[in-house]
Amino acid sequence: MKINALARRTIGSVLIVALSLMGLQAPAMADIVSTEQLVAEQRADVQRATVNAFLARDEVRAQLEARGVSADDALQRVDSLSNAELAELSQQIDTLPAGEGAIGLVIGILVIFMLLDIAGVTDIFPAI
Repeated sequence: MKINALARRTIGSVLIVALSLMGLQAPAMADIVSTEQLVAEQRADVQRATVNAFLARDEVRAQLEARGVSADDALQRVDSLSNAELAELSQQIDTLPAGEGAIGLVIGILVIFMLLDIAGVTDIFPAI
């Protein structure tokens, strides 16, 4: 069988293009990922979500705007934080929500005064 010249050129051109493109694959880089690395990435995602949820609260947005920072700028800054900075900020948000530390502070001061009064250093509570 004779293949006419047009079909031969078409098939030849397609084969040339296909064979030349076969060498253009990107090299695959596969490394072993430890459990700690996966957990750190997931922890960073959770911490980023915690900080973003905190910034989404109305009273926080009002305080940011009162200080001249737009909410969008704050979210962009959170996105640019490193994992260590994000962990520190998230921990501060988790440990000291607004107004919750005041009760603990008052109780702590009362306990200190009671201990000082029992030790005889002060005389704040005369009945003790």
